[in-house]
Amino acid sequence: MFLLIKFNKKKLLIITIIMILSLGLNGCSSKNKEGLIAEVNGEAITEEEFNADYQVFKTLYEKQLGKDALDQVGQDGKTLEQSLKESILEKLIMERIVAKESDTMNISVSDEEVSEQLASYIDEMGGQEKFDEFLDNNDITIEFFQDNMKKELLVNKHKVEFLKGIDISEDEAKKFFEENKDNLVILKASHILVATEEEGNAILERLKNGEDFAKIATLESLDTVSAARGGDLGYFGKGAMIAEFEDAAMALKEGEISKLVKTEVGYHIIKLHERKDTFEELRDEIINLLKEQKYVEAFQKLRDDAKVEKYLK
Repeated sequence: MFLLIKFNKKKLLIITIIMILSLGLNGCSSKNKEGLIAEVNGEAITEEEFNADYQVFKTLYEKQLGKDALDQVGQDGKTLEQSLKESILEKLIMERIVAKESDTMNISVSDEEVSEQLASYIDEMGGQEKFDEFLDNNDITIEFFQDNMKKELLVNKHKVEFLKGIDISEDEAKKFFEENKDNLVILKASHILVATEEEGNAILERLKNGEDFAKIATLESLDTVSAARGGDLGYFGKGAMIAEFEDAAMALKEGEISKLVKTEVGYHIIKLHERKDTFEELRDEIINLLKEQKYVEAFQKLRDDAKVEKYLK
């Protein structure tokens, strides 16, 4: 698995919410409590729980971006390690808030639902063997994966319940499209990822000679997740991919295959399958996006109203 999609990629709604809310995080408390990292409405978040999350994400960063990745300083003057710790803490805080709200609303996640979602993940990753390999390579236990998956399912259920009462008018959707059309383009593409320019040029030659893109992706691509689907990346919009990859994909016509595209993870060959850029094509996505925005706003209010004490050092 590679950082083709940015790290705050992983389709988890809660990660999106965290990244938005983190822009306005309250500062850490100067207090200190033995064994605790924070309290949310009187409920404790332990150092043990925090460290379990931190070690997993730290390993993912270092494996994908290098051992020195966490020492890098961002535009905000913080190291990646500091930002990661703050985001993980906020994730745990939001999980507590969602759990409490969901309990009040009689929303829960069953073991059967977790098992079904796990089976879906395993299938998406290309089978049990590849899934186990992913866990082993990233030092993730199945218990940790299932626990976080259950939290994800709870957030999604909470969102679905909230959205039942939200309506977006056609005029509101059209207005949003006209004001943001350049940033709303959605693409469907596949890619083949290789390590060297030489390998990439050899594959381009094979494609020129008529070999099937999907078959080559399955056999040759280093992105094992998409390779299991013939290189298919599904639909994505602006800001979802590494900049160089996105720029190259946006420049393609439907059915066209790119030249080699170099990014931080290797060399890509991209095939564009579909482009959506009209209101009629994007209507449903725009309505869903506007609903999601209202949900994030509701989350922000929950976060603002919560009594939170932080003890992160």
